[in-house]
Amino acid sequence: MTFRKEEKLRIATGKIFDLRKWIEENEGKILYPTRVINSIYFDNQIFSMFNQSIEGVLPRKKIRLRVYSKNFFNSHEIKKEVKISSVEGRYKISEITKDPLQLINLGIYDQSYGLCHPVLNVLYKRNYYIMNDIRITLDENIVYKNITNNKISQFSIPDKFNIVEIKYSNKKPEKLISSTFPFERCRFSKYCRGIEFIKLNYCNEL
Repeated sequence: MTFRKEEKLRIATGKIFDLRKWIEENEGKILYPTRVINSIYFDNQIFSMFNQSIEGVLPRKKIRLRVYSKNFFNSHEIKKEVKISSVEGRYKISEITKDPLQLINLGIYDQSYGLCHPVLNVLYKRNYYIMNDIRITLDENIVYKNITNNKISQFSIPDKFNIVEIKYSNKKPEKLISSTFPFERCRFSKYCRGIEFIKLNYCNEL
């Protein structure tokens, strides 16, 4: 199990050029080709994972199915991922699922949260960079779709912000990270923002 630290920056679309220029000037390089990420998030009836994420409870989880394709069910490889946030850091458990439709229709049982059903679809474009052994991802064109009765809505809500994630091992000194990335940090959960947009008809922009 490898723990990692993760920090996030919220970037307006008009600032993406400046961000890419800054990465290049600091000898950052493209790590992987850009690809589409398509996720279905699960939660229980009282949205415990959403509420714990909003409140910052530790430990907590996010459960999702993920593919790298615009069309979720046309993908040849669908992963079930459990993302765990703890005091020590964050880590992810990932496995290929052979029957995603069964998980969507019957739900996923979790010892902490009980039976969880699909509640949100999130789609975006991810760019990958590496700089000083620190991974940087830029997520653009984020859109959210409601899931009702296990069906993904045709209606989507775009997010006006993009998100930059800075990921590094726990062994990386905190001072190095702070000096390397002179940008304002923020809490930004695509799952929480999507639920706020889709289910609650608002989104906390703070």
